[in-house]
Amino acid sequence: MTEHSVDTLQRLYEGVYSDGKESFFSRFVDGKDISETDKLVWSAADFNGKRVLDVGCGTGETAAGVAAQGALSVVGIDYAPSAIEEAKRRHRAPNLNFRACSVLEWGEVVDVVVSCGTLEHMAEPRQELQRMIELVGGKGMIILTCPYFLNIRGFVWMSLALLLDVPMSLTDRHFISPFDVEGWLAETPMRLERVQPFDYERANGPQMLVDMKRRLTNALRDANLPNDKVDRALEWLGKVVEYENRITPGRLGGSNALYVITPR
Repeated sequence: MTEHSVDTLQRLYEGVYSDGKESFFSRFVDGKDISETDKLVWSAADFNGKRVLDVGCGTGETAAGVAAQGALSVVGIDYAPSAIEEAKRRHRAPNLNFRACSVLEWGEVVDVVVSCGTLEHMAEPRQELQRMIELVGGKGMIILTCPYFLNIRGFVWMSLALLLDVPMSLTDRHFISPFDVEGWLAETPMRLERVQPFDYERANGPQMLVDMKRRLTNALRDANLPNDKVDRALEWLGKVVEYENRITPGRLGGSNALYVITPR
């Protein structure tokens, strides 16, 4: 797997948010957010009266939605200052604040930690998760989302990653699955209460094929492997997608998953 220093990732995401995240993240199509992430996170807990920390908040949409549900306080943190500046510009509420820092620099205990699409980018996800457990005092709640690989897209990527060290992107360091999270929680006071896959279309549908063409072409190039047969592979995957959606729709997981972690 491709490894990057924290400084390298910080610089990359500074550029992403300065240039506009809509052209970088696959959850956006023609500038529109097509993911179910925010709605699922907002419905994953009763945030009323809670102190909430959003780790890797980006431009603040998830944090703002939590604040609107009556949270006592919500702080969104991100190590890209350009993201924090944009979050402050877009979202204002008396119970909502944003700060440029990492989760390891945050010191205040909260009731709920939310983190969407960040764990897979961190150098040591197990360490970062342990820090989140400390921040909820081992008795609060942690709500995560991560890319999910128990689907058509995932089977392709895990084969490429494990056999040929092909990176999914220049920022994804880890391919996280529920059994990984269960292992990281084994000796902690917390447990994985629920896993809910979502964004099915981007894992098993036509939108997956569009995204895979770009990802496969770039990833094989980054791994110094030939990418001239991507169209041939996608033609076959297109038949798989058509058949799976016609014969057994909904039996595989989506492109992302919600993880709800609670005390044992």
